[in-house]
Amino acid sequence: MTQNSPPPLDLNGEQEISLLDFLLFLKEAYKTILFFGALGVAMAIAYLVITPKQYEATAQIVMAQIGAASNNNLNPLGINIEDPASLVSRMSLPTSLPPQVTSTCGFEGKSEPGAAVAKSMKLNPAKGAPNVVELKTFGPSQAVALECANAIFELIKTTQSQILTPYIEEAKTKLADDQARLDKAKDLVSRADKSGSSTSAAYLSTRDEIRYLLDEITALKNVVTSNQNRITHLVVPIYASDIPIGPKKRVTLAAGLFGGIFLGLLFALTRQVIDKLKTKMSGAAWRGGDGK
Repeated sequence: MTQNSPPPLDLNGEQEISLLDFLLFLKEAYKTILFFGALGVAMAIAYLVITPKQYEATAQIVMAQIGAASNNNLNPLGINIEDPASLVSRMSLPTSLPPQVTSTCGFEGKSEPGAAVAKSMKLNPAKGAPNVVELKTFGPSQAVALECANAIFELIKTTQSQILTPYIEEAKTKLADDQARLDKAKDLVSRADKSGSSTSAAYLSTRDEIRYLLDEITALKNVVTSNQNRITHLVVPIYASDIPIGPKKRVTLAAGLFGGIFLGLLFALTRQVIDKLKTKMSGAAWRGGDGK
């Protein structure tokens, strides 16, 4: 009786697996592969049903600014009262988020709610805008995500207003002092004009002081009066889509399908290897018994 010749050996002495062998393997194992693929899709669908939906709200926030109180350079854009990177660092601390904010964001009653909110939100400096930060918040519904973003915006607005207040009060005090000095200087110049001593050194010095005070008063008024126009504000209203961002249906279903197919291939290949090992062991045992 002739024996079937084994598959050809490769350079390493191992049997080569031809395309035909692979197709035959798929033909024998396609039911198993399809079963695991369907199982993976079913598990993905179950995950989509069980996992709560997550919505996202986005806000672009302009930093509070203060007018540049400079006699030589009145910057119309103002100066940030707080660096965007400093704001991001400050808001990452759980103690910077009061209970009102954690409650609005849906973390009330949880362990360390401040830390949970700080980890869940995303706050980063906006690219190409040195005075804007972008805030993203998340929630189980569109309304929760929107309310959370608004609560954090109001918190930033309040805290930056508190940072700005001492500078405004100092500018007001300085403005009142300069105004009093200006009134005295004007009075002195007026009396010098009446007495005919308008060419004296004191007179000329006082006239120079008046010009200096007028410039400084203008700069300080720019700081005080522009305060309300440079408070923390939104670039546009907060946006929250009614389409959830998670879980991602297509990605989850694709992962379930391909993961199931891979497991099916692995299971079928393992079963085939085990069957071959059993066949070889049975053949070796039969030949050993026949030799006796």
